[in-house]
Amino acid sequence: MTSSDKTTPAALESLSLKKFSPGYRTYALIILMGVNLLNYMDRAILSVLIQPIKMEFHASDTQMGILTGIAFALFYAIFGFPIARIADRGVRVRVIAWAMAIWSAMTIISGMAGAYWQLLLARMGVGIGEAGGNPPSQALIAEYFPLELRSKAIAFYIAGASMGAFLGIFSAGYLAEEYGWRSAFYVLGAPGLIFALVVRFTLKEPPVRNTPEESGSPLRSGSMWQAVRHLFKGRAFTHLMIAIGLLWFGNVGAGQWSAPFLQRSYGLSSKEVGILLSLLAVPNLISVLAGGFIADRMAKRNIVWLIYVPFLSTLTSVPFLLGFYLAPNLELAFTSLIIASLLSSAFAGALLSAVQGLVGPHARALAAAIMMFVSNLIGIGLGPFAVGVISDFLQSYLGQESLRWALVSMKVMPLLAAYHLWLASKTFTEELRERPTEAGG
Repeated sequence: MTSSDKTTPAALESLSLKKFSPGYRTYALIILMGVNLLNYMDRAILSVLIQPIKMEFHASDTQMGILTGIAFALFYAIFGFPIARIADRGVRVRVIAWAMAIWSAMTIISGMAGAYWQLLLARMGVGIGEAGGNPPSQALIAEYFPLELRSKAIAFYIAGASMGAFLGIFSAGYLAEEYGWRSAFYVLGAPGLIFALVVRFTLKEPPVRNTPEESGSPLRSGSMWQAVRHLFKGRAFTHLMIAIGLLWFGNVGAGQWSAPFLQRSYGLSSKEVGILLSLLAVPNLISVLAGGFIADRMAKRNIVWLIYVPFLSTLTSVPFLLGFYLAPNLELAFTSLIIASLLSSAFAGALLSAVQGLVGPHARALAAAIMMFVSNLIGIGLGPFAVGVISDFLQSYLGQESLRWALVSMKVMPLLAAYHLWLASKTFTEELRERPTEAGG
């Protein structure tokens, strides 16, 4: 056994953190937040363009559900596994840079599509590129920041998603209205090509920490599938993955239909919908940051609050999400949606921090990839598709209101997710692989 193997995990974590100054760690976090911003900006473009694309290509709701869901999520989820395993071997910065370049180029190509099937292929390419963004970024943050500071750091990273969604929806809605839907893909895809160079040449790769507990673990030396099986032996990890799939299926996946719901039920234009939905970035941002701060503060007393915060966030948001779909007028519907956004987004930082705490340093990106697979293939992949199928089925009975009731039917999923979060809390503390350090990092 080497001297490094005799070092305690807490000491190894301290040594790793001392390699980078607080200023550099802050800079790295800002850059990674920028990666997430551009990721979600490109991803959000299509959600506000469903209606004009549907009309131009004469597509059904089911086809648009495939375009916004499975076409992207299937490749995003599947390619996440091998890319994450490569990233866990210590090439995370390069993986992120190449991934950004690919998804940005494919976003630009999406604007060139002359038929539905061409746009479908382009969205698959975007999914492959974005598969290399999130898992390595989460892994880097977990190496830069200790467990008891990580919810805030991850929440700041996730805040980039809210800002990216705001910029994507607002800009795509405006550009589509003024210059046609294709212009949105051209204008919003280009910045990622430049930012990829910033990532590649300014981010430093932190060393992967080696702990004695990991020396013979499949997480460190096993194959990808051995590592995956090893992670799912943990009850807390398994329940968290189920909860994540249900949450994304019922909330995030269904949320892809918010724009067409407002257009059909309230007669709003693409520009009006873009402006209205972009305003949600503010409550989403507040919720994400507040949730991370509260989770870190409460976790100092009891680490299981990393689960309790997502549980409470999920449970309390459901009535207001229903209010958005069932309100008798636009004003009340949007008010309900704002309140739901203030509650529902608080889970993000704590939940991702909890997942990272359950895995060792050699499986951080892999754990994020599993979460990405579950949330995107089941959630964003099947969620919009399910809504489209239900809406098409109900159309002969309800006409334009079929989409409203298809979306209402999805709200049972967050309640099931809350149940699995509660089950995860029962074994979370005993299954943690990583413990809080004595000093806050």
